[in-house]
Amino acid sequence: MTFTPKTKEFKSTAGNEYTFQNVQNSKQAEILDVGTGLQGKILNSKMMPQLLKHVVVVPNNLTMDDFDTWAELEEVTNAAFSFLRTGK
Repeated sequence: MTFTPKTKEFKSTAGNEYTFQNVQNSKQAEILDVGTGLQGKILNSKMMPQLLKHVVVVPNNLTMDDFDTWAELEEVTNAAFSFLRTGK
């Protein structure tokens, strides 16, 4: 089967717009491996950059420090993580 990425438009509570794109299963596994600690706990400092790099495609090249507040960073990366896992 040929992989065809799905996208989703997301608007944060602050009114900023983002586009998410899913990745192939092998990349998703890699993202989860990088962003998860030994006991299976999500490591924000590792997972958030992975999501911003591979899932949030518009605007591209975002970093954690590009966000004005932790709340928006968390809102966007949580939504991106949910999209990564469910495609919704």
